[in-house]
Amino acid sequence: MNKKLQVFISSTFIDLKEERQAAVSAILKAGHIPAGMELFKAADKSQWEIIKRWIDESDVYMLILGGRYGSIDPQKGVSYTELEYDYAVQIGKPLFAVVIKDNALEEKVKLIGSSVLEKERQSELKLFREKVLSKMSSFFEDEKDIRLAVMESLSDISSTRDLSGWISGNEVPDIKGLIDEINKIKG
Repeated sequence: MNKKLQVFISSTFIDLKEERQAAVSAILKAGHIPAGMELFKAADKSQWEIIKRWIDESDVYMLILGGRYGSIDPQKGVSYTELEYDYAVQIGKPLFAVVIKDNALEEKVKLIGSSVLEKERQSELKLFREKVLSKMSSFFEDEKDIRLAVMESLSDISSTRDLSGWISGNEVPDIKGLIDEINKIKG
């Protein structure tokens, strides 16, 4: 069966729009399904509960880490991006990360400005970055590196892990005959 994996993409938002789009594009090109915060709709549940559900329902977690720490969960005092990463690790979700290289971040500052840099929580970002780099991760300079990381990582994960994934309805075997037979034996 042709199985598609759902990949949850985590990152800060405004500073990494192009990088997120590159990841979405690469995931789609690899034949899989991207999921991320731009797909969330307003709901009556807390933002964190919705995020956790999306991570739970995804097969793979991907982090794109740039130069910002991100929006802070008011109750936990930690960025949503770090909370998402920690949660994926905690539940044993297959994951990979791409982390911006220092020279690429400097170039981004020259092109866009200092809005791509963390100003208030630099030490938290540094610790988060160290945590991420201690697990499966690679560096990126540009969108091409992100696309390559997606292709390599998803290929590796799908070939080494037995994940649920998604299959087309027309690929599901017809089990009605088996159910009828079981019911006949029971009855």
